[in-house]
Amino acid sequence: DSTSMISEAALTGKPIYVAEIPTKKNDSRIKKFIELFTKLNIIKDLQNPIEDWNYKKLNETDRISGYIEKQFKDYDFS
Repeated sequence: DSTSMISEAALTGKPIYVAEIPTKKNDSRIKKFIELFTKLNIIKDLQNPIEDWNYKKLNETDRISGYIEKQFKDYDFS
């Protein structure tokens, strides 16, 4: 029920099944999140048959630190 819980689980590279529970309001942020993680093959709907699959583990710390490091390299401190 939480995008942060799903994101943390995605760090493991293990299959993640998500039960989509109907909401009272239309939350486009969560809908976009679910669509992206489905497209990246990170999550599957709990109603799907149980299977084992792989995906590229998320490693946002390395991705963001690389971006920051590049910004510092390109910056003229003089």
